Amino acid sequence: MKSQKNPWVSIVACLVVQLCVGILYLWSAFKNNIIAAYDWDTTSANLVSSFMLFAFVFGNLIGGFINDKKGPKLTCLLGVGLFSFGVILTSFVRSVVLFDLTYAVMAGLGSGFAYGACISCIQKWLPHKRGLASGLACSAFGLSTVIFTPVSKALMSANMDASGIVNFMPVFLTLGIVFAAAGFMACVFISLPDEEYIKSLNLPAKAVSGNVNFTLGQAIKQPAFWALFFSIFFINGTWNLCVPLIVPLGQVRGLTESMAIACLSFTGITNAAGRLIMASLSDKIGRTNAMYVLCGLTMLGAILLTFIGGMGYFAAIAIVAFAYGGPSALNAALSTDLFGPKNSGTNYGVAMLALGFSSIFFNLISGKVLHAVVDVASGTATGIGATFIMGAITAIIPVFLMMYINSYLKKRDS
Repeated sequence: MKSQKNPWVSIVACLVVQLCVGILYLWSAFKNNIIAAYDWDTTSANLVSSFMLFAFVFGNLIGGFINDKKGPKLTCLLGVGLFSFGVILTSFVRSVVLFDLTYAVMAGLGSGFAYGACISCIQKWLPHKRGLASGLACSAFGLSTVIFTPVSKALMSANMDASGIVNFMPVFLTLGIVFAAAGFMACVFISLPDEEYIKSLNLPAKAVSGNVNFTLGQAIKQPAFWALFFSIFFINGTWNLCVPLIVPLGQVRGLTESMAIACLSFTGITNAAGRLIMASLSDKIGRTNAMYVLCGLTMLGAILLTFIGGMGYFAAIAIVAFAYGGPSALNAALSTDLFGPKNSGTNYGVAMLALGFSSIFFNLISGKVLHAVVDVASGTATGIGATFIMGAITAIIPVFLMMYINSYLKKRDS
């Protein structure tokens, strides 16, 4: 199929796909009702999001290989299919093991397939604005939570019995069918630009193809690749520490339960804003400078969370969510800057593994070593100060890694 002349046809199609597969962060909307409906223990319910995150990052890796070989249309079709089929199958299961397989693993893998392919596709349509391209793709992914949280809550309310127990079969079945219909329709319009379109941009050769196009084997031999990998690992640490604590700690810090839940919902907006604003800004001030700002915001938010309460707590969480969203988009553009656009799906897919390792590592340290526990009933919280001090310290490490990457790029491009 001949590629579209208008870049926004493919770009909008990719954004629709991102909205469909972006429910990676929607688990919190289902969790408590799932526990009540299926009589799960809290630990098993908490693990669902961890499994889904790992499946997502591996989906980025596998999808990256497919995308670089076969293109974004096939990769997104596979991703939407795996994702929506996983959600549909979830409507028929009740055991935590099968739920982990359908909702976490299948849907998580499909989400990862489509996520990386959409970022790569939009970058190729906007080679002169890679930050904006990544920001658009990643902000649409983040906005999925904002859009589908109220939709999901409405579906649960409509299928709740008098005792407050939700029948999840129609909830997940409806969502899965909607995602499949919208996602597959959008995939039809996804294509890559042809040479005629690229020439019409009148860009320098460097803006189109970069100085290099590393294969994965070549990229992982570069210290800059591992600087990016560990930057992703550490910059996401503070957010990974926040996620399981946002609602209960907010209640202990003086928010009502409804305000604490609103705080969690609002992170979807600030997360998406960070992805779009900071990635777009990086086209003007540079990727590493934008990362310095995000590291500073992360450190500020972590320090505030060691003690602040009330609406100050709400604001601190928003700061951390914004600072988490920024690198999600910015690192995709930085990976392409470093290793070229040709194999961007594969190279960034491997770098994204750091996100999964970060989630496991920081939550293990917080729970098992620092013993971070929040008890809403008694209004107590232990280990929280030490947890967020660790989050503030780890936010400094990416600054030095970005300094190395900045030096590497200057030396390479001189």
